[in-house]
Amino acid sequence: MEKSKRIFLEDLEEKDSFNHDELKNLYDDIVDNLDNHDYYNDRELLFKVKDIFIENKMMFETAHINKEIGISYYKEGNIPKAIRYVENAVYILQNISDDCDIRIKETLVNYLISIGVGYYEILSYESSINTFKNCRKLIDDKISDNVLWRYYHEYTISSIYTKDYHNAKKLAYKALEYSHDNVKKGFTYNDLGRYYWKVKRPLDSRHAYDKGLELFKAENHIYGLAMTYNNLAMLYYSNKKIEQATEWIEKCFEIFDKSNPKECIIYFDTYIRIILRKHDFGEAVDKLLEFIRLSDNYSFEKRFILDAIELVVDRISKFKDEEYGVKLKNILVHLIKQTDDDDIEDNYYTEKLYGYLGRLRYLFYKKTKRRD
Repeated sequence: MEKSKRIFLEDLEEKDSFNHDELKNLYDDIVDNLDNHDYYNDRELLFKVKDIFIENKMMFETAHINKEIGISYYKEGNIPKAIRYVENAVYILQNISDDCDIRIKETLVNYLISIGVGYYEILSYESSINTFKNCRKLIDDKISDNVLWRYYHEYTISSIYTKDYHNAKKLAYKALEYSHDNVKKGFTYNDLGRYYWKVKRPLDSRHAYDKGLELFKAENHIYGLAMTYNNLAMLYYSNKKIEQATEWIEKCFEIFDKSNPKECIIYFDTYIRIILRKHDFGEAVDKLLEFIRLSDNYSFEKRFILDAIELVVDRISKFKDEEYGVKLKNILVHLIKQTDDDDIEDNYYTEKLYGYLGRLRYLFYKKTKRRD
């Protein structure tokens, strides 16, 4: 199949109007080539396309482009903004008169699932659960199994976050009913592994993770394998088996794709926790620096590195390790200066950095000998 020609903003601005076929081709070309032509990094184009569809009263298409604009923000790590655009897409679909159309209903379910995921990723768990509950009203036997699996899978994760473990278990087994391939089954067994870990049944948790590994290995699914290795590392870490935890997180780091900001956050957090438990401050600082560099390279929101920084600051300040305390102080000073140089207006972020610097205050005062 011949690769389509990339559309540029200037191409659209030159035209005053579009006929039906041109509008259909525009929609198909944008939607089919979001990744191939890197349209996610051309939001001006996406906004222009959305405006064209609004002008031509193509509201389903408008909603879809709105959702893709949200995804473009999600890829940058700006999840709150992503949620706003997908919520707007939901509002548009809910106001389309033909709401009995299964295409519209299924799209609504998918968008609401994405919103529920977005909320739990920014730790707004109540909003996440409420979204999944509202989504439940749209679920019926006409919805495809793929969408139903996604609904029960993501709802399981949200329920685990809110410690509603009884509901989480029911949802996970419901997700298994709609898991018709190895990859979906692998993710569902990972959900069960996390459930059993949270309710302190480590043997059942390990068994579920092993099932997940078997399924992901059968498909050579790197994303799933990395996630399972990370989860196994946390299972052993929580049971104070640090050597086994180290082995699993190192296997994770050997294969995971560091260009994915979401996984950077999860896996670096696990790695740093385990290394700090071993009192290897040098490795912890090195991993923190690697994480910070990735945050620069992939431009996800700076607040996502704060938890990792806090882990290292807490441990080093507790043990008053001067050598690595100085290195950590220099990192914090650099990050604070960077916010000034880049005109980053994020009071929460800079206040947290200054707070961490304050915890290292033992470095700024000379030790005095107490007089008898």
